[in-house]
Order: sequence, then structure tokens, then C-alpha cells
Amino acid sequence: MQTRVEVIPDVVIRGLNVFEGKVSDISEQWSELANVLEDYEVNTDVLYGVCISFADGDGINYLAGVKEENMPEAVKSVAIPIPSGRFLVGTIHQLNEIEPAFQTLFGDQQYTHRPGISFEKYLGHDLEHIEIWVPIQ
Repeated sequence: MQTRVEVIPDVVIRGLNVFEGKVSDISEQWSELANVLEDYEVNTDVLYGVCISFADGDGINYLAGVKEENMPEAVKSVAIPIPSGRFLVGTIHQLNEIEPAFQTLFGDQQYTHRPGISFEKYLGHDLEHIEIWVPIQ
């Protein structure tokens, strides 16, 4: 996995609702979002999976979404702000690499991790270019 450090400005991600459940059930969030974006003919090449918090075991609070400006105003949605800051970013190429990538990035002792929201950034329509963003100091 290739890694880099990036600093980003504040960004707001909007999705249909915050999912609270098992990581294995996240795909339902993405299906709902895809249907809504298709209905409104939103053509975006960048999607975000926002990991708001993790619970014990396989639990997660998660939002599948797009940047605020790409969500149609007519769609009832939830906004999750991601504050500006430094992030350790890992690039992967398959969905099944997401969980191991998070573990590797969070375990990287070369950086001091800070509390905050981590997220996935999906570039393109083929899901072959995925970035994992983890907050660092």
C-alpha cells in the first residue's frame, strides 16, 4: 500500500443517514445512495465513506455520501463535517483491502494519531482506486 501525508481544508460530506450497525452491512447504505444519485442524475466520480466512530466488535457509525455541493437540495440528507487537518492516506485497489488498510494506518507508529473522523475516498466508477484517510497530528 502506498502512503502519503496530506493536509485538507474543512469539508462537509452529505449522505442519506448515519448507519449504525455491523461493518458487513454497510453495502446497503451504498445501494440506497446510488439509487438516489441516479434518480437525480448526479454524476460524481468521488464518493466518501465516513467512519464517524467504531464500536466494540464489528460495530460502526458510518455515512456513505458525497461532498455537500454534490448532494441535491431536494434530498433529505445528513451532513458530517470533517475538520481541516493532517491525514495519513493509503491507496488501495480492492474493497477487501479496506479493513486491513485501516489497521495498518492506525498502527503506523511513525505518526502520532489524533482523534477525529477517518474516511474512505472512492475515485472513479470502478472502485479500483480507493484512498483511506486517517487523522494524524
